[in-house]
Amino acid sequence: MLRVAGAPRDYRPVAAGFSNRRGAVAACAVGAALLLRRIGTRSGATDDEVRARLAGDALVPEPHWASSRAIGIAAAPPDVWPWIAQMGYPTLRGGWYTPHWLDRLQWGIRARSSDRVRPELQKLEVGDRIPDSPDGTAFFTVREVEPGRALVLFSTRHLLKPLRRVAFSWAFVLEPAGPGATRLVIRARVRGEPGWALAVLWPLLAVGDWLNASAMLRGIKARSERAALGRR
Repeated sequence: MLRVAGAPRDYRPVAAGFSNRRGAVAACAVGAALLLRRIGTRSGATDDEVRARLAGDALVPEPHWASSRAIGIAAAPPDVWPWIAQMGYPTLRGGWYTPHWLDRLQWGIRARSSDRVRPELQKLEVGDRIPDSPDGTAFFTVREVEPGRALVLFSTRHLLKPLRRVAFSWAFVLEPAGPGATRLVIRARVRGEPGWALAVLWPLLAVGDWLNASAMLRGIKARSERAALGRR
């Protein structure tokens, strides 16, 4: 008999399957967005470290984007500090301790980060410039320094298109974590104009910071622990 009304029964499994796939895609998209937000704003840091008010926070009081990252180091703060103090563009200072392959891939940097403490780079004062380019046009300014405890850098020079202005604070805070142990916390806070540009750049900032800051923490940890072990 000819069926003249109603959807054919054979179509129903197809429609249901399409609906299930669409739901799975939506769930994956939400999960990916949540993961991106998580790694884009924190890694390695405890809830207390994320909530804590750190040196330098007041420089960018209402950031469009911020991250807190941390790592445990089997070395006392005085053994970690020299590596923090000498940071900067690797041909001019000690480098940022990210892997050489990553520096070359991202920025074309051929020089390697230092594997030794450089005594001539240990003195820092408020107002000092920390270069972040071979010609010094990109740089941070030291805004706070407490040897063995905290270093706060600030920049208005790290512009990514379509940003016209940027305020970028970068804090490195050392917390004693028992005998011969340290928690190193890195916090970045960024505010830019126009505001919509940060919304566009947010995924790039999130992934880039996670990749680079995490590698930087591991680089500082390895150097500090190796140096501390050599003195035992």
